[in-house]
Amino acid sequence: MANSSSMATLDPARARARFYAPEVAFDRPVPKVPAAVFWAERQRAFAPDAPTGFVPLDQSAALGSPWPATTPTLLARYIVVHAGDHFAHRLASSGEVYYVIRGSGDTRCKDEGFTWAAGDAFCLPGGERVEHRARDAAILMQVTNEPELSYLRAEPDMGLAAAIQPTLFPAEEIDTYLRNVHGRNGEQLAAGKSVVLLSGMMEERRLTTPTILAAINTLEAGADQRPHKHSSVALTLSIMGEGVYSQVDGQKVDWLPDTMFVTPPGAVHSHHNRGADMMRSFVAQDTGLHTQLRTTNFSWTD
Repeated sequence: MANSSSMATLDPARARARFYAPEVAFDRPVPKVPAAVFWAERQRAFAPDAPTGFVPLDQSAALGSPWPATTPTLLARYIVVHAGDHFAHRLASSGEVYYVIRGSGDTRCKDEGFTWAAGDAFCLPGGERVEHRARDAAILMQVTNEPELSYLRAEPDMGLAAAIQPTLFPAEEIDTYLRNVHGRNGEQLAAGKSVVLLSGMMEERRLTTPTILAAINTLEAGADQRPHKHSSVALTLSIMGEGVYSQVDGQKVDWLPDTMFVTPPGAVHSHHNRGADMMRSFVAQDTGLHTQLRTTNFSWTD
């Protein structure tokens, strides 16, 4: 029989126990990921008096999240850096991906530096100090998996996160790969004509970071993407989108300049280009999680 002192030690732990006997399978009160268009945040970031710093694309209230989140696993932000300014941050993520919307400058991370300009993309390890400097007024889009680590109450494991080396994807090399994609003929087997941006660490898995897939997607003038759905959420930043719209679960979403929108996981969606020029977008998805869990479901719905 336990003595009184051991019972006193056990009682607090026992008092914390909670129990639930489900009557319906997978009964979990989790808010759905809402479709969202972040036009107001875009306007804040592009305002002439916008200060150097972050403009988060936060819909934590709709997600029931106690921390900032664009989706349950991803947080996107505009980064504004005025000409001659520098902006430093250190984030609790396992990887960070960026697209340069406008301007030029340089970034330092892990005692390494590189220059960037509009149309470039890059990825960095999480948990490291990062410093961006702008030569001329710059706006970048950043996507991290901070909400995922916040949910896990985890900190980046520097031994693992640091294995992602700073990696630059120059615009001219992206364009070369896209020209090759558009030179192909035959049946459409991929969801779009795109190039996926791979870090060396995740090349075998065809990912950018362990959890994030980043890509540049395109669609010819007058073309329609086949409707489809997948388990990953998608964050789509309009780069060239005049006359472009999407259908997301039967709702029309008009593309707005330099604006990101959310396609919820499992939503039937398609893109449609009624403009005179090639559509182009920067896309970030939480594909890496589904890859690891073997739940990367994809299907055409037409």
